[in-house]
Amino acid sequence: MVTINGFDIHHEVEGDGPTIVFVHGLGATSNVWHAQRTTLSKYYRVIVYDRTGSGRSQKARDGYSINAWADELAGLLDHLAVESAVVVGHSLGSMVAQRFAGKYANRTKALILAGGEAELPPAAKNLLTERARAIEADGLFPVVGAWLMGVLSAATREANPALTGLLREMFLANDPKTYALHALALRDGEVRGDHANIHCPTLLTVGDQDPVTPLSWQRQIAASIADSRIRVIPNTAHMTMLESPAVFNCVVMDFLATLKM
Repeated sequence: MVTINGFDIHHEVEGDGPTIVFVHGLGATSNVWHAQRTTLSKYYRVIVYDRTGSGRSQKARDGYSINAWADELAGLLDHLAVESAVVVGHSLGSMVAQRFAGKYANRTKALILAGGEAELPPAAKNLLTERARAIEADGLFPVVGAWLMGVLSAATREANPALTGLLREMFLANDPKTYALHALALRDGEVRGDHANIHCPTLLTVGDQDPVTPLSWQRQIAASIADSRIRVIPNTAHMTMLESPAVFNCVVMDFLATLKM
């Protein structure tokens, strides 16, 4: 645990070599990256952490924002004496990663966006507003079923009920009020303005069955980031790194092999 910008942040570091830092998404914790940490730490220095208000990290007192989370990441790298890193972000974490890469361009060696999003369309913003209100009123249990249907493919839910159960527990472990505030921070997030400042190699990955951040969104992001490419992960929905970790890891490592690090 380390204090960053006034808040206690849980983080873990494993391995040696060039640094890769992973930023988790809405309702998740750093543990969603366990398969990546286990594999990539054989070749790289891997950092995972819980964003403010998530997992074992302290809750913020005055709400949350994409910009504050990007500054939090910069503070964590300062604490660990990391001058620059490959930044990997999933879903909401992809917004944090894009803001970081735009704001701290000289500290970003490369960018990997898993289920990327730059600004939610009106329908998705309305959905998050309604979900936040529902959770504040009735807690997390009424929405967990619909959440699982979005983040895991039907085949994964049927073939791997253990993973489904663990993700269900992770979601329900969130503090309802904090989750609602995180959802509103995602709703209000907008990082398209950062794309002009992102000059590092960028990889976008997306599940072929992702209803949350579909391929069309990745194409829009890639169109405005100069050095970018897209890889589709087959037979997965939104949690590609959990549904098909071996394939996801291969895609990431193939991309990393092209970098001068």
